[in-house]
Amino acid sequence: MFSLHKKNNLLKWPLMTTAVFLTIAIILAGFYFSFTHYYKDKIYPGIFVGNINLSGLSGNQALSFVNRKIDNINQNGITFKYYNQETIFLPMVASVESDLVYQIVNFDVEKSISNAMQIGRSDNIKNNILQIIKNYLKNTNLKITFTINEDEINAFFDNNFSHFATPAKNAELTYEEKAYSKILNFSVKKEEYGQILDYEKALKQLKNNLANLSDQNIKISANINYPEIFEKDCLNIEAKANKIINRLPLKLFHENNKWNLNHDDVLSRLTLKENNQKIIVGLNIATTSAYLEKFIAPKINIEPIDAKFEIVDGKVKEFQVSRDGLTLDAKNSACAIENILLNSTSSRVDLIALVEKSKLNTSEINGFGITEIIGTGHSSFAGSPRNRRHNIKVGADALNGILIKPGDEFSLVKTLGEINAKSGYLPELVIKENKTIPEYGGGLCQIGTTVFRSTIESGLPVTMRRNHSYRVSYYEPAGTDATIYNPWPDYRFANDTKNHILIQSRIEGDDLYFDFWGTDDGRTATHTYPVIYNIARPGPTKIIKTLDLKPGEKKCTEHAHNGADAYFDYTVTYSKNNPPSAIKEKKEAEEKINDEDYIIEKRFKSHYVPWRAVCLVGVEELSENKTASSSKESINE
Repeated sequence: MFSLHKKNNLLKWPLMTTAVFLTIAIILAGFYFSFTHYYKDKIYPGIFVGNINLSGLSGNQALSFVNRKIDNINQNGITFKYYNQETIFLPMVASVESDLVYQIVNFDVEKSISNAMQIGRSDNIKNNILQIIKNYLKNTNLKITFTINEDEINAFFDNNFSHFATPAKNAELTYEEKAYSKILNFSVKKEEYGQILDYEKALKQLKNNLANLSDQNIKISANINYPEIFEKDCLNIEAKANKIINRLPLKLFHENNKWNLNHDDVLSRLTLKENNQKIIVGLNIATTSAYLEKFIAPKINIEPIDAKFEIVDGKVKEFQVSRDGLTLDAKNSACAIENILLNSTSSRVDLIALVEKSKLNTSEINGFGITEIIGTGHSSFAGSPRNRRHNIKVGADALNGILIKPGDEFSLVKTLGEINAKSGYLPELVIKENKTIPEYGGGLCQIGTTVFRSTIESGLPVTMRRNHSYRVSYYEPAGTDATIYNPWPDYRFANDTKNHILIQSRIEGDDLYFDFWGTDDGRTATHTYPVIYNIARPGPTKIIKTLDLKPGEKKCTEHAHNGADAYFDYTVTYSKNNPPSAIKEKKEAEEKINDEDYIIEKRFKSHYVPWRAVCLVGVEELSENKTASSSKESINE
């Protein structure tokens, strides 16, 4: 009897233990599923992007929240300090005419929010539970994704802080001519130590600020700048220099052209340099290259010309014949000159020139398959000032007749080329560091926007597009614009048809059109009208006191713009006779193909910064203000 009771107790304990574990498991599972259901469309607790807590926010709420923080940084900037100077860096360059506006820093907010939303939502439930617990115990802080134009940042540093730097000077080769003779006396001037500002460290701190959405001030530090060539190491320099001088003149050749390189052309370009741990006399390659570019390249260089075509009576007609170009390779030619001077007894130097092939050859005219207009984009530039209208025409002419091969990606920035006076453009005014300065490129965003609209109407895939930083009246409705600036942001699309695409431009009054000619392959393209939301008013007018205007005179350099978000949906339905490449890949992999595979959908989103007006006011004298961006201006909020 006792043994039976004992046996029953022994059986009871495992059952009770199992029941307890099952109960706990059910409770935990219930809690987990309740928790995940509650946060189904929300970011889990304990997740930050930058220094912003996104716990419990939906994707759209988080997007709006982070954008407001970025808008604040764009408007107020980040202050850099060195010694007794403070200067504000603004991530966005503004334009007087509201068109030539571009971002030095581009934040990818959608990607950052998407990354935040995915935390704790993997395919592994165990990992998800551990990640959720980890978020509770210790916050997960994601860095915001962004790109930065480092050339613009370095230009900002140079423009504002370069006067504090005293770069080191290497030991220098000097000379003087003896009186009443042509004999040269060479000597070496002693090196000098210097000071350089640590821009690299400042840039690293800026990137850290941006990644964490912090507007904390940044202090620039300085380092000793050491010379690379010292006087004590310069042995037998006079003999080395005279040996080079005695080798002159040299004869420079390219095809049937010949130039003499004489004593005076070389003397000022002699320099000390290190070679195999010894100091030698050689040529300053940079200044020699500049000499070749100025005096010889114009006789050699030939610009390449791409074939261009126009449509006449529904057929392609050639109106610009292609031609390969030729460019003097000044740097390698300078090195060739130095090599002859140092290592040869010859007096002949063959200059190096590179053939630059045209992108589109006239012989390719046959088989283009251009039969009809596949899409037309339109925009109005009514109310544009004279310079802007001029630039729109120059840009439209540059695209007229351009052919895009099947499978190629079209780059608008690359196609337009250099944007300067030589290309026929006129300047507009932009705001840089609270100074109004002329810059080229105004009106070209009208080109970008209209090409973007042509792409959409043609059903082609857009591979790169960025909206303007703030809303511009020329490009309404909001959300259908595309900004460009050399070298970036660019606007790009791909020709995923089997035939060439020909771009034709036309201007009718105040209206710009781009017609895309090609061959109808059965695809259809539709897009919704933009939805505009989250409209935000700008802050109060920013007043900048300046000595450049008469006392009391007021000049507004930037107009106020409401901020907003916008989106529209773009759908391309391909013909089953001409499927997209993804279908072909599925066929090759013998995967099942559904009707939905022939449909490509994309949502184009845009965020516009609320931008306050900026006005200059003339004063007799400036009060002390550490946030002044120049000696002639001070800022009042």
